[in-house]
Amino acid sequence: MRSDVRRRVPFAWVIGPLAVLLVAVLIVRWAGGDAGPGAAATRSSPSTSPSPSPTPQRPPACTDGKTLAAARTYGDWSKTLVDTRFRLPATYVPPDLVPVSQAGLSGTVEVRSLVIPDLTALGAAAAAAGAPVDVEAAYRSWADQQSLYERRLQEFGPTGPATRTARPGHSEHQLGTTVDFKTKGALDVSTKWASSRAGAWMQANAWRFGFVLSYPSGQDALTCYPYEPWHFRYFGRVVASIIHASGLTSRQVLWDEERTASP
Repeated sequence: MRSDVRRRVPFAWVIGPLAVLLVAVLIVRWAGGDAGPGAAATRSSPSTSPSPSPTPQRPPACTDGKTLAAARTYGDWSKTLVDTRFRLPATYVPPDLVPVSQAGLSGTVEVRSLVIPDLTALGAAAAAAGAPVDVEAAYRSWADQQSLYERRLQEFGPTGPATRTARPGHSEHQLGTTVDFKTKGALDVSTKWASSRAGAWMQANAWRFGFVLSYPSGQDALTCYPYEPWHFRYFGRVVASIIHASGLTSRQVLWDEERTASP
């Protein structure tokens, strides 16, 4: 009888802690939700990801400047502030650019490889909802942005729509994590896209896949650029959820990060 007890006690010592560990894992998964495909690979560490402070400060006025962003390494992709004042260097070219076709979307434009898993999931979910999307634009180099800006100047003059186009270095597209979406099969996109089936779906659901609308309607003074319902920047699902829940624009959240990172 005692020898039998001695054999079973160690077994109970092993099973007990394992059971507790299993319950803890289930609780954590329940609390965090099922982030879906690609979430594990793109989830940012809370200690290094931008998050709004309890009393976020209003960003500076949207004046033109040439200040290099404090967080501007390739690993800072979810924290880099790019606006009319802060910029990326001309040499900033992400090393892991791949075509969006790897996410099942048409086109040869490129994004950073870390975007692909969630971009794939977003495209599949939009199609399943009857709101299929495609990509109009993605990564744009310093030189490409310079060319675009000069074309706008020549076409409309210095006081026309060119002022709505980011100067080279000041475009989020240079990060390689920003995508201009459109309805699948469409030739282009406009501000009316927000009321389309695909546009409305993106407004409501893009954040669930790590994408945040950079320039929402009526927020020009905070974002520095006019309303663009097609322009979404990828932050990863955790950070996108934080920004979405805060009710702030991404520039407000990133400004808090910038002012604490600056020397």
